[in-house]
Amino acid sequence: MNSDKELQELKERLAKVEGQLQQKSKFSSGLRFVIGFIIVFVVFLVVIGVVQFMSNSSV
Repeated sequence: MNSDKELQELKERLAKVEGQLQQKSKFSSGLRFVIGFIIVFVVFLVVIGVVQFMSNSSV
């Protein structure tokens, strides 16, 4: 009987840890998307600046 109770407690703790991991992965993927978007935006602004600089220096 005691081992059944321990087994049930282990299953409950495992389910709790799996839930926490899923929450972290959701947060991680959202954070990864935001960081990627910011990097792409900054690179885009730099490219626009370089193109404008090149077009102005050739005039």
